[in-house]
Amino acid sequence: MVFMGGLFPHLTLADGTEPDASPVVSKIALEIEGITDPGHRLLAFSKGLILLREGEPFSDEAFQTSLDLLQDSRLFQAIDVPDPDWGSEEISLTFRLTPFRRIKDIKIHGAFPLLQKEVLNAMTIFTGDAYVAGKLKEQEDLIAKAFVNEGYLAPKVALTSEADPEDGHFVITVTIEKGDFLQIKEVEIHGNVSFSDTRLKLRIDSWKASLFKGEIPRFIEKKLQEDVKNLRQFYRHKGYADVEIDPSINRITGTNDMVIHFLVNEGMKYTIRFEGNKEFWDRTLRKELGLGSGSNQNDLGLKRGIRNIRSRYKKAGYLDARIRMSESTSGTAPRQERNILLTIDEGPRTFVGSIVIKGNTAFDDARIEKQMLTRMPATFHDGAFVPETLAEDINAIHSLYVRNGFLNTEVTEDVKWRDGEEAGQQLADVTLVVDEGVQTRVAAIAFTGLSSLSHTEALAALALKEGAPFREYMIESDENTLSGLISEKGFPHITVKGKVTIDKTTDGSERAWVIYEVDEGPHVKTGEIYYTGNFRTREKILHREVELAKDTPFSLTQTLETQRNIRNISALNSARFKVLGLKEKAEQVNLLVAVEEKKPYYMEVGAGYDTRREKYAHVRLGDHNLFGLNKDGWISSEVSDIGFRHELGITEPRFLGTRISSTFSMFGEDLQEFNQEFGTRTYGTSLAFTRRLYENVSAALTNRYEYREQYHVGAEPIDAEDLDQYEPRSLVVTTPSVTYNTTDSFIQPKKGMIAFAALDVSKGIETTLDNFLKHRYEARFYYTPVDRLTLALRGRYHVINPYGSNHAIAEDQLLFLGGISDIRGFSENMLAFDADGNPVGGRTSILGSVEARFDLGLNVEFTTFYDTGTLRDLTEPDVSDVFRSSAGIGLRYITPIGPVGFLYGWKLDRKPEESAGSFHFSIGYTF
Repeated sequence: MVFMGGLFPHLTLADGTEPDASPVVSKIALEIEGITDPGHRLLAFSKGLILLREGEPFSDEAFQTSLDLLQDSRLFQAIDVPDPDWGSEEISLTFRLTPFRRIKDIKIHGAFPLLQKEVLNAMTIFTGDAYVAGKLKEQEDLIAKAFVNEGYLAPKVALTSEADPEDGHFVITVTIEKGDFLQIKEVEIHGNVSFSDTRLKLRIDSWKASLFKGEIPRFIEKKLQEDVKNLRQFYRHKGYADVEIDPSINRITGTNDMVIHFLVNEGMKYTIRFEGNKEFWDRTLRKELGLGSGSNQNDLGLKRGIRNIRSRYKKAGYLDARIRMSESTSGTAPRQERNILLTIDEGPRTFVGSIVIKGNTAFDDARIEKQMLTRMPATFHDGAFVPETLAEDINAIHSLYVRNGFLNTEVTEDVKWRDGEEAGQQLADVTLVVDEGVQTRVAAIAFTGLSSLSHTEALAALALKEGAPFREYMIESDENTLSGLISEKGFPHITVKGKVTIDKTTDGSERAWVIYEVDEGPHVKTGEIYYTGNFRTREKILHREVELAKDTPFSLTQTLETQRNIRNISALNSARFKVLGLKEKAEQVNLLVAVEEKKPYYMEVGAGYDTRREKYAHVRLGDHNLFGLNKDGWISSEVSDIGFRHELGITEPRFLGTRISSTFSMFGEDLQEFNQEFGTRTYGTSLAFTRRLYENVSAALTNRYEYREQYHVGAEPIDAEDLDQYEPRSLVVTTPSVTYNTTDSFIQPKKGMIAFAALDVSKGIETTLDNFLKHRYEARFYYTPVDRLTLALRGRYHVINPYGSNHAIAEDQLLFLGGISDIRGFSENMLAFDADGNPVGGRTSILGSVEARFDLGLNVEFTTFYDTGTLRDLTEPDVSDVFRSSAGIGLRYITPIGPVGFLYGWKLDRKPEESAGSFHFSIGYTF
């Protein structure tokens, strides 16, 4: 018999009668196709899903639940249980299980211009999922629909599968023939009177696409709707609250070209004026009116805005403010304007004249007033009287009393009005009368049905204590606290209900008797943990993230921690969890973890130009899951006009099983920075440890060995006293650092800050030239006061302090300023230079920058900046160490991977032999 969730027939004997008692299960055998090892984890996991026990009577319900659990695991495509001999007093059951073969890999061909990830997201199967041949057709339809949504007319998608002969699992190949797509030939706008076609087209992405040919700028329906939304927002912002935009599409016969028409019905322009408003500026009230952000159909927007203005006045103490609207129409169609005048009669402003509290004995006036937002005028409070605020204050005072056991407290208000000393003001004298009632205290706390915790442990966990004021709202909180504690003891089905009895004593006070009724439910142990989908990731990598242990009390908290830990494994795209047996209240629950691995291999290639390196190209090859150990191994190389750097490294995210990430690398580089008379060849190794301490704080410790060789490239001979710097040197550097980061974006930050502090402890092996401490401190701030404007500020301080007998620092260790990365307007490293025009380094560098970034739309950003900085403790004593400054402007184009910018900086203290400034080109922000 093959069962997929069915029951055995109701038991009957051969003569048609029913047995007096269920037969005893003498033996339970499991046979899993393709698995003969009795210690195999799948065999052990499957046994944990069978609730029947050898030596116990057969249970129809337990058998059915076992089948349900086996089926719910989605591990088996067939479950076969042959009929036993029901006429015997003892029966033997055999579960013959046929595992699903799984999807080992999904290969995608022809996805461009979509990313492979976008195609995978459109599918309902994933790597590691059970292979079901019948699902392939469904995936073809889903992928085709995704491409139709991207503008393709009739895409063809074919999915084929092939079993891997090594393990029998399947590799699925997705072949996509996208076919034709609609190309936007032209965009036309009709009905626009107030704004030109060009001005409107600049806000239409479909029009921008029409300027190009090819597959990427194709027509996409979703983008057309976004264009309509953008045009509507533009018009509303300009005062056309009733604007309507109606798009239509005309396909050119015999071609895949199309013309998009936008029919604009501008409606009347709204001109809003205010009069009588003294408390608030026109700009403030216009923002409350909100006509620029929404529709005004049937004047609903106007009515809503007037209510907002009235509410704002009321909150400021103008209780009788009135707003009268009058309107007129000017101009002739189609350039008509609706002139709306809002006349505001603010009326008198009401302030709090006095606050008197009566009837309070349990709490003094100061304690009660701390609960109130209604206050007398003071330095940081205008003292406006708002009835709604007073009502909230009364509720807060009532809550104060209830929290302290006064269950029947009543607070009433009495407000008397009088004229203020100044014209147009009135005062509200507030009297609050408190009828405290009697205080209720907890007489005793008891528990029923509690066995997993001692009475003392349970009492200690409660927030409500014996003898303390009774707070009814704490009962529910303590129920949850007890449930959580008992659940972690292996009782996940725990229920706790608190009941309260209140009586009065002879002195008139009240006592509360609290009983927590506990139903712990069955004790549950942790069973087997089984993983699927980890074709490359070793099981031990997954298992070390598990907080649960077999045969220990089952813990929901540890289960959630396990889920979080496994989902944080960098080698995985996702992880899905099933806790089997929990809802069935089985004695043992088993955890099934189905993971989806990332594509392990990656390649990053890039090339470009910037001012610091000029032409450059880089490549990085790596494996996210090296040897299946969740390690990231890579090799990278960069070549530019200033030299090269090659690096080989490996990152371990869980160093020695901790939450510390470690990175070991070996590198070699040869760099000759612009405007310097020396170059540096460096070979070495690095071992870095990083750890996130808090949400926004991370710490690092880096240890580096370097073999350095400084070589001369200038025309002038090397000074005799500097010859020792050009001898090969070996050194070790240890760098502890800490970073605080609250920015909202890594690529384009608009708010938040970054603070960084590091100390390089450098020690030379053969010489003392590298014996120094380098302090590095930097802070960056980002603030967006209004839309489209972001202010960025930066401050940086670096200083090198030799130690021991060392008094000289090698030139290749000195600090230089000037260029795209620090003081713009100066050539690279040329902030300070000697009489021969050669750059001069120092032991201290200080710089500060401020930049204003204006979003011009169309992904273009205009920037203005001011940089200032200085080098101190210079190697040339005759060179000035004063602060030097620059200011400049620039344009950046914002791409998905960051901005590309052209900037020009002017020297504000130009020297006679210097240029006026310098052009800079960069990819990404300089800070």
